[in-house]
Amino acid sequence: MKVRWTSGSIRFRITPQELSALEHREKVTEVIVFPGGRTWKASITPSGGETRVQLVDNIATLFLSDLDIAHLASPEVEGVYFGGLNADDLRYLVEKDFPCVHPRASHALDPATETFTPPSDFAERKAVPLTS
Repeated sequence: MKVRWTSGSIRFRITPQELSALEHREKVTEVIVFPGGRTWKASITPSGGETRVQLVDNIATLFLSDLDIAHLASPEVEGVYFGGLNADDLRYLVEKDFPCVHPRASHALDPATETFTPPSDFAERKAVPLTS
């Protein structure tokens, strides 16, 4: 799982294998170990209840409802999006990880990862700037 966070959002990008794990009600976790052994963890946990996010003891957990997992599993769905209704609300997103539409910089040393097969119009949509 790839995790990207900003002051207003946290985005989880999942692989096909991780989506399968969620469908089987298994938690998906990413851990980063900092120098000195301190860690930060992010996880998606299947939840029979509503979708929500919480932070406890350096662990960001997104509890994803069964309904939202089923929706995300639909081939035509690229992601599920929550929060952000007010200016100070945290947005949290779970998206399928598709291949990059631009070449990766070789010196970035990004590891190869499993990705979803992109929809037929994916590259075209990503090349066009979004308008309001």
